[in-house]
Amino acid sequence: MKKLRIVSILLVAVMILGMLTGCGTRFDASAYVKALLDNSYKNDPTGIVEQNMGTEEEANALYEQGLDTEMDSLTSGITISDELKAEYRSVFADMFAQAKYTVGEATEQDDGSYEVTVNYQTMKVFEPAMAAYTEGLTDLQDQWSAEVPSDDEMYEAIYTLLKDCIKDALPDAEYDEEESMIVHVEISDNTYSPNQEDLLNLELSLFDMDAMNNLG
Repeated sequence: MKKLRIVSILLVAVMILGMLTGCGTRFDASAYVKALLDNSYKNDPTGIVEQNMGTEEEANALYEQGLDTEMDSLTSGITISDELKAEYRSVFADMFAQAKYTVGEATEQDDGSYEVTVNYQTMKVFEPAMAAYTEGLTDLQDQWSAEVPSDDEMYEAIYTLLKDCIKDALPDAEYDEEESMIVHVEISDNTYSPNQEDLLNLELSLFDMDAMNNLG
């Protein structure tokens, strides 16, 4: 089985609504970053609307597109049922909603850009999920020793197992101690946009993605 690859739904937000043109009022970099985070993870469009980055309908569509991107990445090159895709979508939405972060102060730099402090706690959901998945995969392999399924049946069973393991781990997920990182909000041609590498690093820090490295 290929590795489960989580792409940054924050990057989807940036590519569509993430740039904000400077205007007469003072730019609030902290509120700007919080708006992107809240809409991407919590499905909360309030900040997007208040920051004039889009309407509530556009923000909701952006959230759905972020989940679509996750599903496209997850199922690239394989075939699983639409029902299973929908179940994964629900699990990922629940996982993102449990992300723990707070957006702190923004410090303006000499070039007009900002450094925004984001405090976060890494959710340890994949570590217990992978432990359960490894055990369950052994059981599946034992079943298949008697009758080998088709590739599609095998993928459906494996991805169902993985989905169930992640779902079961969510209610009791633990969190690491709080840490912080800087998200740079850059400016070019009087237009603000967050540094994409910073956003990717933040998403990788919100969840214990290292636990997925052994999934092969």
